Amino acid sequence: MGQTNSFTRLINSRKHIRLYAREYAEEHGLNASEVEKDIIQAKKYNHISFGEYAWTGFYDLTQEQKKTVSTLWSRMEFRKKFTDRRYIGMLMNKYIFSKVFDEFYGRKCVQASDVTEDVLKELAEGTGKVVYKPNCKGMGKGVRVLPVTCAEDIKDALDHIRNGGNGIIEEYICQDNVLSELNPSAVSVVRFYSVTSPYGTHLFAPVLTSALHKDIANGCQDALTAVVDIRTGKVLTDAVDQNKMEEYTVHPMTGVAFKGLQLNHWDKTLEMLKRAVPLGKKISNIGWDVAITKDGPVLIEANTIPGFNTAQYAGYGWITDGYGYQPLFDAVNDIPFADDGRYERVVMRLE
Repeated sequence: MGQTNSFTRLINSRKHIRLYAREYAEEHGLNASEVEKDIIQAKKYNHISFGEYAWTGFYDLTQEQKKTVSTLWSRMEFRKKFTDRRYIGMLMNKYIFSKVFDEFYGRKCVQASDVTEDVLKELAEGTGKVVYKPNCKGMGKGVRVLPVTCAEDIKDALDHIRNGGNGIIEEYICQDNVLSELNPSAVSVVRFYSVTSPYGTHLFAPVLTSALHKDIANGCQDALTAVVDIRTGKVLTDAVDQNKMEEYTVHPMTGVAFKGLQLNHWDKTLEMLKRAVPLGKKISNIGWDVAITKDGPVLIEANTIPGFNTAQYAGYGWITDGYGYQPLFDAVNDIPFADDGRYERVVMRLE
């Protein structure tokens, strides 16, 4: 029975690969049989998903470049070996995170169970709104900006908070002038990645994330993303909607260009992360979300299984000469990361 089930799964898997290969080949004017062979080879090597295959432009890469593409599977193998799961809760639980990283949090945060009308008014002072976040959800799910400007707003906000279950309420972040000019309707964030192994810790692939239509910037839901030079804080690329793979030279809301935008307080941002990242070193791969205010950077949150699409988007491959970020995770095979210059603008060793 077990052999029969395995054979059935294999047949079904090949069927899905063949169907996807036909669609991909038709869209890109390629030979479907060659695409199918390429996908099968990739899946043997790094279990690449169809989405990752398309996003990275995998078919067009050289064999050497293909070996450097990082996939969800390859990063999971890395985490299994180097992450101490006892520490994951300090990132997943947003209230605990706010306390562990209090030095870098930069705003008041209260558990939903402790919120009263007076507490709500205090948190909303100066902005007229607060942010509600479910305590242990990711990908921006359940996050709401709640207006607190009148009695009716306060009643609605309290109802939402009480009905939302376990969560946190925090002050709304006022971003600096550069990011406000880019998108005044939502706080834009910079996503950094960190990777830690016995060979050291690296910070890499900072990505500017700005909401497209919503009032929360999250790449998994509604956002435009662009790669930032890790050493200068200057945006290197146009932006891409990673849900639709559509590129934007300017933000459609304001007309402000992404490429060439200089982010403020970049030295302060790097200094903050150099102090914050070691606190999470028991977790081998983290996505750090940072907001930039007029006074400097603040941590939004950190993710233990961070989304990775923008970092390896085919349209941005020129930054690293078409090479992906798997070399940072090859410590799982006892291979230390060595930069030959390709990663100068997007990787920084911390220790």
